[in-house]
Amino acid sequence: MHKTHFRNNKQNHLINRRALANVVTSAIILSAVSIMGAMMLGWSNSSLATQKQAIEEVYSTQMNKINEDLIFDNVWFSTACPGNCVNVTISNVGTLGLNVTEMKFIDGITLAELQIFSYTDAGIVPSDTLSTNATYTWSSGDDIDIVVFTERGNQFTINVIAP
Repeated sequence: MHKTHFRNNKQNHLINRRALANVVTSAIILSAVSIMGAMMLGWSNSSLATQKQAIEEVYSTQMNKINEDLIFDNVWFSTACPGNCVNVTISNVGTLGLNVTEMKFIDGITLAELQIFSYTDAGIVPSDTLSTNATYTWSSGDDIDIVVFTERGNQFTINVIAP
């Protein structure tokens, strides 16, 4: 009878141990799930913040491009410069200041680039003008497209015919 009692005591002890193991295992699993959840939440928040910032930058850039506007006030062909030259006067009629970075003369018939002029300090505030002399050997009757590029990537074009 003593052995039976020992056997029952051993089985009771194992049953109690199994119940304790279930509690510990459940606690470990719950801890792991909560840690993974917190990590995923942090990752998704940082990813969402990065995407939000990128969308805001694209929106701001595109809105600035829309608000940028130039008109050609006058284009003068002159022989008074050393060689022939073309004076181009443009006005900023947009709501933002802009920087002119490049002006191209393009053949209006063949669309070949005739001359490129680069600018580093050609900013125009709203309601202001920029007048520049471009040395270019033109001939009477030349069909020329003048294309002005801004720092934001806009381009403005006028077609002129040399006198």
